[in-house]
Amino acid sequence: MKFKKFVLATALAIAAIGVVETTAVASPPATTQEALAALPPSASGVDHGVGYDAARDGNTLTTTLTGGTFRVTDDAIEALAADGTLLSSTPRVIAFEQNVVTLAPRLEANGTRLIADVAAREIGYWRKTSPRQRSTEAGMAIGSAIGGIGGVIVGLVLGIATGGLLLPITLPVALIVGVLGGMAIGGAAGASIPNSDVPDQWEYEVECRGSGDYRFCW
Repeated sequence: MKFKKFVLATALAIAAIGVVETTAVASPPATTQEALAALPPSASGVDHGVGYDAARDGNTLTTTLTGGTFRVTDDAIEALAADGTLLSSTPRVIAFEQNVVTLAPRLEANGTRLIADVAAREIGYWRKTSPRQRSTEAGMAIGSAIGGIGGVIVGLVLGIATGGLLLPITLPVALIVGVLGGMAIGGAAGASIPNSDVPDQWEYEVECRGSGDYRFCW
């Protein structure tokens, strides 16, 4: 049905704010509000004998059918004619590269009205960086990784040398010293590379911690 494109476009625009990946660009992309402003606030018409009226209000999308009903399955949002004929199917899971947005609508009025609340929020912020800043940060990241590995090895050696008695102390202390020392050395090395201090790229800084299933963003 024609309103399927409206449903998808609105859902994508609303959800886009919560799935931005770390990247560097010449200028920051449009915000979610700017993306939504480019979309029509409503859409209506008749398709295959079924009337539809779709409208969005902020992060809520409401669609009402006349002469048809909705059906929500585990995989899709379907629109059916009065005789049960499938008219359209909109996937509930929308993939953005490595991110996934799942639509969880609710049905009202005996299945003739579908309401979708799309929850999304900022997970970071845009900042403009210079070549020297990027090389310094890259040096700090590499230095902290190398220093952390070295600290773990030193901590294990010292702990084993004491018969394991001081291992709970030597391991974390050596790890912290190694990470901090590596960051200082790596950052200094990165800053020493001849680079411009003039900001020339925008980067999205994601405020997340952890990795995999244990990755939390705020």
